Amino acid sequence: MYKYIVLFICCISSLRAADALYLTWKSDPTTTMTIQWITADTIESDVVEVKKEQETSYKKVDGAHKKLPYDTPYIIHSVEVTGLEPDTIYSFRLQNEEATHLFRTMPQSLAKPIQFAVGGDAYHEEGIPCDDMEKVVAAKNPRFVLLGGDIAYSVKDKKQRRDDWSRWFSFITGWSKNMKGTDGIIIPIIPCIGNHEVLGYYNQTPEQAKFFYALFPFPGDGGYNVLHFAKYLSIIILDTNHTHPIGGAQTAWLQEALRQSYSRTHRFALYHVPAYPSVRYYGMTESASVRRHWVPLFERYSLHAAFENHEHAYKRTHPLIDASEHPDGVVYIGDGSWGVKPRKPKSAFRTTYLAKTVSCRQFTLVELSNENRSYKAFSIDNEVIDSFSQKVAPPDKF
Repeated sequence: MYKYIVLFICCISSLRAADALYLTWKSDPTTTMTIQWITADTIESDVVEVKKEQETSYKKVDGAHKKLPYDTPYIIHSVEVTGLEPDTIYSFRLQNEEATHLFRTMPQSLAKPIQFAVGGDAYHEEGIPCDDMEKVVAAKNPRFVLLGGDIAYSVKDKKQRRDDWSRWFSFITGWSKNMKGTDGIIIPIIPCIGNHEVLGYYNQTPEQAKFFYALFPFPGDGGYNVLHFAKYLSIIILDTNHTHPIGGAQTAWLQEALRQSYSRTHRFALYHVPAYPSVRYYGMTESASVRRHWVPLFERYSLHAAFENHEHAYKRTHPLIDASEHPDGVVYIGDGSWGVKPRKPKSAFRTTYLAKTVSCRQFTLVELSNENRSYKAFSIDNEVIDSFSQKVAPPDKF
């Protein structure tokens, strides 16, 4: 116990706000940005100064803070900057800090293609694979990253009684250091919850995932939400029975979210446990529940891709309807091996649903335009392990 107390004291005394600063969104990414940072609990200023990169004078924006759970001697500060111009680079600094930082809002349209990265199952045994992957991803200059649960592995044992803050601290300080593009612009994170964020793993409530809900204002206390990017993109974040049941209220909400998103050019879902696993048993409880409750809605409303995780391998399915290959079906991609040790997946030739599997640490880079959406999966060694594309077709059902 003594060594952990010493560690916390050292971290507090040496922590600078810029060491634990990250970006996300709560609302329209074309006109807002949410700035988050962690400090010792003695520092309560929540003011951020923001300006367009080429301007000379800053505007002050105030936010709020809250103490992190349990007796953790830190607080999380959050400032949502609103009324921004689309596709614009802004400079900002924290009040009383000399260091300046950059962020960029999302465009109002796809006049030019955009890219984002997707992965999951990140900070597992030690920091090196996760740090290395972050550097490979950042060098691609994605506009944001979707991270599909099991982010810091702060709950490594199902019987664990307390979330391990030290793992969150290590992950966030590493992310803050690594996740800047080659132009210095900070890359925002959009997360979903996984079992290793939750005491008890499954069938729990947000009370058993205190750190996840404290650190990420989106998807918010409800645990599932949708982020709309103007008229061209919707990203639906879901909870695979970690703090909210798959069926019932979440499925009813999902149907309405898919219906309201249908007119957007690109539509994706992000969640942790896969409908179509690449490693584990096809009939495992959460996978079967996703196929029963969500997959029919994905198919009805023509979801373009579902980003799945949890399996620690790479997979891409065929376009699927009723679990069979169909040219108008939904593609399921990912399976979460950002920083974890990869597992050996099933051979794609031995299933009816898998088109490609690889055992490696990986992420997917997605590029969107008005005519096309392309997917390219990279290993941690920056090698392309898979790629495919979809032509954009106008919605015609509703």
